[in-house]
Amino acid sequence: MHTPEEKKGRVTGYVPGGFDMFHIGHLNVLRAARQHCDRLVVGVAADESLYRMKGRMPIIPLRERCELVASLRFVDAVVVDLDQDKRLAWRLQPFDILFKGDDWKGTPKGDKLEAEMAEVGATVFYLPYTPSTSSTKLRRFIAPEDFTDEDVLAEGAVPSGVQVR
Repeated sequence: MHTPEEKKGRVTGYVPGGFDMFHIGHLNVLRAARQHCDRLVVGVAADESLYRMKGRMPIIPLRERCELVASLRFVDAVVVDLDQDKRLAWRLQPFDILFKGDDWKGTPKGDKLEAEMAEVGATVFYLPYTPSTSSTKLRRFIAPEDFTDEDVLAEGAVPSGVQVR
């Protein structure tokens, strides 16, 4: 896999995400992505797509999530990401590199994403994931009723201050 800098010409990067409850992890990945491309497009997942993926609606509505991301000076464009299949996103807004957190690297999800991007001539470039904060952790704190015992246990540990019911 080539680094973004090894590509010749203008490089368009794409960062897909829910961007629900925008936090430092989101900011970190977007800033890092911008350092590796000339043009940064961010795909904000549609509410329905997030529901299909996570089984619950986002806390922040799509329009507001798009506006928050668009307000960042290093983001060139924001589009609505309609599906988990990023080949569809590529067809609607072609890009050279899809940026993802390195928590996907070497996983079945990451391998599938890499294969799908190869089909359209794009590459996946992994950026450092910020483990201290995630929308899931924030949501668990704000709306613990959205989580079952299995959700908490599936992540491997019970966060301090959270009781398993």
